[in-house]
Amino acid sequence: MGYRLTGEKCGSIRFEPDTGTINKEGITMSSKMTENAIEDGSSLNDHVIKSAEQFPIGGILIGGNDAADRLTRMWKERDLLSYSGRVRGSNLVITSLSITPDHKNMGGCSFTATLQKANITSSAYVAMGETLMSQEDAGDEKKKSPQTAATKNTGLTTTVQESITGNAYTSYVNSYDGKSSSGPSTRKTAGYDGVR
Repeated sequence: MGYRLTGEKCGSIRFEPDTGTINKEGITMSSKMTENAIEDGSSLNDHVIKSAEQFPIGGILIGGNDAADRLTRMWKERDLLSYSGRVRGSNLVITSLSITPDHKNMGGCSFTATLQKANITSSAYVAMGETLMSQEDAGDEKKKSPQTAATKNTGLTTTVQESITGNAYTSYVNSYDGKSSSGPSTRKTAGYDGVR
Protein backbone atom coordinates (compact mmCIF):
# COMPACT_ATOMS: atom_id res chain seq x y z
CA MET A 1 0.00 0.00 0.00
CA GLY A 2 1.36 3.43 -0.90
CA TYR A 3 1.28 6.18 1.72
CA ARG A 4 1.53 9.73 0.46
CA LEU A 5 1.37 13.23 1.96
CA THR A 6 0.90 15.89 -0.73
CA GLY A 7 1.03 19.67 -0.24
CA GLU A 8 0.02 22.52 -2.52
CA LYS A 9 3.24 24.50 -1.85
CA CYS A 10 5.86 21.98 -0.74
CA GLY A 11 5.32 19.00 -3.02
CA SER A 12 4.77 15.47 -1.77
CA ILE A 13 6.35 12.82 0.41
CA ARG A 14 5.90 9.22 -0.71
CA PHE A 15 6.46 6.64 2.01
CA GLU A 16 8.00 3.62 0.26
CA PRO A 17 10.45 0.91 1.41
CA ASP A 18 13.49 3.00 0.39
CA THR A 19 12.29 6.32 1.94
CA GLY A 20 10.33 5.28 5.04
CA THR A 21 7.04 3.94 6.21
CA ILE A 22 3.95 4.89 8.16
CA ASN A 23 3.46 2.65 11.20
CA LYS A 24 0.45 4.34 12.81
CA GLU A 25 -2.46 6.38 11.54
CA GLY A 26 -6.01 7.11 12.58
CA ILE A 27 -8.89 9.55 12.67
CA THR A 28 -9.96 11.48 15.75
CA MET A 29 -13.48 12.92 15.77
CA SER A 30 -14.68 14.95 18.74
CA SER A 31 -17.41 17.36 19.73
CA LYS A 32 -17.91 19.99 22.39
CA MET A 33 -21.13 20.10 24.33
CA THR A 34 -22.44 22.80 26.63
CA GLU A 35 -22.00 22.17 30.33
CA ASN A 36 -25.12 24.18 31.17
CA ALA A 37 -28.53 22.60 31.60
CA ILE A 38 -30.49 22.00 28.40
CA GLU A 39 -34.19 22.79 28.36
CA ASP A 40 -36.52 19.85 27.96
CA GLY A 41 -37.84 19.68 24.40
CA SER A 42 -35.05 21.76 22.82
CA SER A 43 -32.94 20.41 19.98
CA LEU A 44 -29.72 18.80 21.18
CA ASN A 45 -28.01 19.85 17.91
CA ASP A 46 -28.08 23.47 19.11
CA HIS A 47 -25.86 22.57 22.09
CA VAL A 48 -23.26 20.30 20.43
CA ILE A 49 -20.45 21.72 18.26
CA LYS A 50 -18.35 19.38 16.13
CA SER A 51 -14.61 19.91 16.28
CA ALA A 52 -12.50 19.55 13.16
CA GLU A 53 -11.38 16.00 12.35
CA GLN A 54 -7.78 15.16 13.18
CA PHE A 55 -5.54 12.58 11.52
CA PRO A 56 -2.65 11.51 13.79
CA ILE A 57 0.09 9.74 11.82
CA GLY A 58 3.51 8.42 12.76
CA GLY A 59 6.31 6.69 10.96
CA ILE A 60 9.97 6.22 10.21
CA LEU A 61 12.01 8.12 7.61
CA ILE A 62 15.20 6.62 6.21
CA GLY A 63 17.84 7.61 3.68
CA GLY A 64 18.65 11.19 4.70
CA ASN A 65 16.88 14.28 5.94
CA ASP A 66 15.04 15.27 2.74
CA ALA A 67 11.64 13.94 3.89
CA ALA A 68 12.08 15.36 7.41
CA ASP A 69 13.00 18.75 5.95
CA ARG A 70 9.96 18.65 3.68
CA LEU A 71 7.67 17.79 6.65
CA THR A 72 9.15 20.75 8.53
CA ARG A 73 8.54 23.07 5.56
CA MET A 74 4.93 21.84 5.29
CA TRP A 75 4.41 22.78 8.94
CA LYS A 76 6.24 26.15 8.71
CA GLU A 77 4.48 27.27 5.52
CA ARG A 78 1.04 26.10 6.74
CA ASP A 79 0.68 24.07 3.57
CA LEU A 80 -2.75 22.69 2.67
CA LEU A 81 -2.26 18.93 2.44
CA SER A 82 -3.96 15.75 1.36
CA TYR A 83 -3.12 12.40 2.92
CA SER A 84 -3.53 9.02 1.27
CA GLY A 85 -3.05 5.78 3.20
CA ARG A 86 -5.42 3.40 4.95
CA VAL A 87 -7.31 6.55 5.91
CA ARG A 88 -7.68 9.45 3.50
CA GLY A 89 -8.20 13.14 4.01
CA SER A 90 -7.92 16.42 2.15
CA ASN A 91 -7.72 20.10 3.17
CA LEU A 92 -5.41 19.18 6.05
CA VAL A 93 -2.90 21.31 7.95
CA ILE A 94 -0.12 20.05 10.24
CA THR A 95 -0.99 21.30 13.74
CA SER A 96 1.77 19.43 15.57
CA LEU A 97 4.97 17.79 14.39
CA SER A 98 7.60 15.88 16.35
CA ILE A 99 10.79 14.63 14.66
CA THR A 100 13.06 12.35 16.71
CA PRO A 101 16.49 11.28 15.43
CA ASP A 102 17.47 7.78 16.58
CA HIS A 103 20.88 6.16 16.83
CA LYS A 104 19.40 2.93 15.47
CA ASN A 105 18.32 4.72 12.27
CA MET A 106 21.51 6.34 10.99
CA GLY A 107 20.66 9.22 8.63
CA GLY A 108 16.94 8.92 9.40
CA CYS A 109 14.42 9.65 12.13
CA SER A 110 11.02 8.81 13.47
CA PHE A 111 8.16 11.32 13.43
CA THR A 112 4.64 11.91 14.65
CA ALA A 113 2.32 14.51 13.19
CA THR A 114 -1.25 15.60 13.74
CA LEU A 115 -3.11 16.71 10.61
CA GLN A 116 -6.26 18.75 11.20
CA LYS A 117 -9.02 19.23 8.65
CA ALA A 118 -9.53 22.83 7.57
CA ASN A 119 -13.22 23.52 7.02
CA ILE A 120 -13.19 25.67 3.89
CA THR A 121 -16.42 27.32 2.83
CA SER A 122 -17.48 29.79 0.19
CA SER A 123 -20.13 32.46 0.37
CA ALA A 124 -23.58 31.49 -0.79
CA TYR A 125 -25.32 33.37 -3.60
CA VAL A 126 -28.97 33.04 -4.40
CA ALA A 127 -30.39 34.81 -7.45
CA MET A 128 -33.56 36.66 -6.44
CA GLY A 129 -34.70 37.71 -9.89
CA GLU A 130 -34.08 41.39 -9.15
CA THR A 131 -31.92 43.59 -11.35
CA LEU A 132 -29.28 45.83 -9.86
CA MET A 133 -29.51 49.58 -10.34
CA SER A 134 -26.13 49.54 -12.08
CA GLN A 135 -27.52 47.04 -14.57
CA GLU A 136 -30.52 49.28 -15.19
CA ASP A 137 -28.25 52.32 -15.68
CA ALA A 138 -26.14 50.43 -18.20
CA GLY A 139 -29.23 49.31 -20.13
CA ASP A 140 -30.54 50.33 -23.52
CA GLU A 141 -30.71 54.12 -24.14
CA LYS A 142 -34.05 53.71 -25.95
CA LYS A 143 -35.71 52.33 -22.80
CA LYS A 144 -34.68 55.27 -20.59
CA SER A 145 -37.29 57.81 -19.57
CA PRO A 146 -36.83 61.46 -20.69
CA GLN A 147 -36.09 62.50 -17.11
CA THR A 148 -33.32 59.88 -16.73
CA ALA A 149 -31.82 60.73 -20.11
CA ALA A 150 -31.63 64.43 -19.24
CA THR A 151 -29.79 63.89 -15.91
CA LYS A 152 -26.04 63.49 -15.97
CA ASN A 153 -23.73 62.26 -13.21
CA THR A 154 -21.05 64.93 -12.75
CA GLY A 155 -19.85 64.19 -9.22
CA LEU A 156 -20.45 66.83 -6.58
CA THR A 157 -21.67 69.53 -8.97
CA THR A 158 -25.30 70.49 -9.37
CA THR A 159 -27.09 68.77 -12.20
CA VAL A 160 -29.58 70.72 -14.27
CA GLN A 161 -32.33 69.09 -16.25
CA GLU A 162 -33.14 70.31 -19.74
CA SER A 163 -36.66 71.28 -18.67
CA ILE A 164 -35.34 74.24 -16.57
CA THR A 165 -34.66 77.23 -18.79
CA GLY A 166 -32.08 79.93 -18.23
CA ASN A 167 -34.80 82.61 -17.87
CA ALA A 168 -36.55 80.68 -15.11
CA TYR A 169 -33.32 80.39 -13.14
CA THR A 170 -32.48 84.07 -13.63
CA SER A 171 -35.91 85.19 -12.40
CA TYR A 172 -35.53 82.87 -9.39
CA VAL A 173 -32.19 84.49 -8.45
CA ASN A 174 -33.52 88.02 -9.05
CA SER A 175 -36.53 87.41 -6.80
CA TYR A 176 -34.23 87.57 -3.78
CA ASP A 177 -32.44 90.75 -4.95
CA GLY A 178 -30.30 90.86 -1.80
CA LYS A 179 -33.31 90.84 0.51
CA SER A 180 -33.57 88.35 3.34
CA SER A 181 -36.60 87.76 5.53
CA SER A 182 -34.76 85.76 8.18
CA GLY A 183 -32.97 88.60 10.08
CA PRO A 184 -34.31 91.07 12.65
CA SER A 185 -36.04 94.02 11.01
CA THR A 186 -35.94 96.56 13.91
CA ARG A 187 -32.17 97.03 14.33
CA LYS A 188 -30.60 98.95 11.47
CA THR A 189 -27.27 99.77 13.13
CA ALA A 190 -24.96 97.86 15.42
CA GLY A 191 -25.65 98.33 19.14
CA TYR A 192 -22.10 97.65 20.40
CA ASP A 193 -19.18 99.78 19.32
CA GLY A 194 -16.46 97.74 21.10
CA VAL A 195 -15.68 100.37 23.82
CA ARG A 196 -16.65 99.97 27.48
